[in-house]
Formats: sequence, structure tokens, C-alpha cells
Amino acid sequence: MSLQDAISRLSSFWAARGCLVLPPCTLEIPGGVLHPDAFFRLLDEEPWRAAYLQPVRRPLDGRYGRHPSRLARHLQFQVLLKAPGDDARDLYLASLADLGLELAVHDLRFAEWSWQALSLDAWGLGWHVLIDGLGVSRMTFLQQLAGRELEPVALEISYGLERLMMAVGRVRNAFELPWADGGPSYGELWRRDEEELTRYAAEVADAEAIERQLALFLESARRSLDAGLPRFAYEQTVKCLREIDLLETRRELSIRDREQRLGQVRDLVLDVAAAYLAARARPPAEPPGAVEAQAPAAAPEKKARTRKRKGSRRAAKKA
Repeated sequence: MSLQDAISRLSSFWAARGCLVLPPCTLEIPGGVLHPDAFFRLLDEEPWRAAYLQPVRRPLDGRYGRHPSRLARHLQFQVLLKAPGDDARDLYLASLADLGLELAVHDLRFAEWSWQALSLDAWGLGWHVLIDGLGVSRMTFLQQLAGRELEPVALEISYGLERLMMAVGRVRNAFELPWADGGPSYGELWRRDEEELTRYAAEVADAEAIERQLALFLESARRSLDAGLPRFAYEQTVKCLREIDLLETRRELSIRDREQRLGQVRDLVLDVAAAYLAARARPPAEPPGAVEAQAPAAAPEKKARTRKRKGSRRAAKKA
């Protein structure tokens, strides 16, 4: 099965189980859970089931396109289920079978793991899924986000598409995976990109310029919060993570420096979450267009009255 078909199959599988299939986040993010429609929807108490393909960027994992399964840019298929049922693992296994994975002939293991993200003040518990020793997915029951206990708890399923399809197709190198049946391979499409991404992050990126860019994003996020724009502030905050990843790839950060910068991002995330929830608690404002749309309607009547008054004046002068 090609990667293109796998994306379509997973989308159909989860759509049939009540998930909205969303477009990917257009920002460069290091993980699918940072998608704005994941972050904000997880904070409130309303039901939410969604699935989406998300390209992620992790400069530290770049190997110039020479490693068979470690990539600076790879594809995640992300599923979020608020208040998941007891059949979460069964659903996940059914989705693998739908992709054509023969579970009986592979060594599939669920290894317990705990997830923490300092920048999001978040944590969760779950499983790291391995097939024949290769990590292909993560299933995480998210307990906390932005310093807030999640109620209800949400399940995040993150499929590493390249690695998963290597197992399905018994392929030893991600770059040999077919993107489409009879079409180009993954490597023909993106090996050059992988090489350039790694080279930029490891050799070309300028640390001083990155620091300036990071400061601008931090400032922009604060200014957006002051203006009452939590969603835009969140986008600027997420951009900070890319700059921090680049600094780390360039080996410009000590452990203390890294924690300090991630702490700045965490503080913004906490304020973004508070502003978003406060905005939701307020009644929605009337859209500006609702008032403006009525204004032109009065213009013809006013013009008619003006013509009538002018006509009356002319008649009075003639008299």
C-alpha cells in the first residue's frame, strides 16, 4: 500500500468513527498535538473527535537523508478523542489491520511510557507502540495541558506514517516507500528536501539571527495577548519552538539556556490558555459587518429626500 492510500484509509477509518478530518496546521511544528485545533479544543469541556495529517519538523533528527528511518521532516497522522472509550486499543489495532498490517506475523508491543512537555506544561501516560522493534505510534492519555487538569481526559494517537508503512510493506528504508501506486517514491519526492533541511539546521542557520527572531516572536505573542488575540498569540508562541529547536541543533544552548527559553514559552502558553478560556466565557460580540451592512441601505432614501427638497426650492423660486 502506498503512503497516499494509507492517508486516505486512516482518514476514512476515523471519519467513520465520528472524527472530523481536519486540514493540517500550516505552521512548522515539532508535534501534531501543537495544532491549534488540538490545543484549544483540549482546554474546554466540549466533545471533540478529530483526525488530521500533520507534517512535523524536528531539526535534531535530520541525517542528510542518509538514515533509513530518522527524518528532520516526517508525517504524523494524528487522532484526538476526548473522553475515549475502553476500546481505544482495539480501535487502534483495527486501524492497523485496515492498512493491511498482518498482526499475526509481526512482533507488536505496547511499551508503557510517560510523556511530558515543559513548553506546554503538559503530561500524559500511555504506550509507545513498536512493530518488530521499530517505534511506529504513540498512544497518550493526556492528563494536563497548559497547567490545567483536563476534564475529560483526551487520548492522542500519533501514527509515524513512514515507519508504520515500512512495517506494512516490509520495506527497510523510508525513502523506498511508494508515495502513490505506480508513482514516485518517497525518496524521489523528498530526499533532497531532507538533505537541505539538515544542512540548513546543522551548518547554515545563524545563531544571532535566530535569537533575534525568537525575541520578535516572543514580543509579538505578548502584544497579541494584550490586544485580546489568544489564537494569534498561540501561533507566535509555537513559532518560538522552531527557533529553540534550531538553536539546539546548532549546539548554541546549554541545558540551563534551553530550560530558560522553554520556560518563556510555557509562561506564554499559560497566558494564552487563560485568555482563550476567559474569551469563551464572555458572550460573543456582534460582528462589525452586521452594522456596516445596514448603512448603505439608507443611502438611496436619503438621496431621494435630498432631491425632493431641491425640487421644492426650485418650485418656490419660480413662484
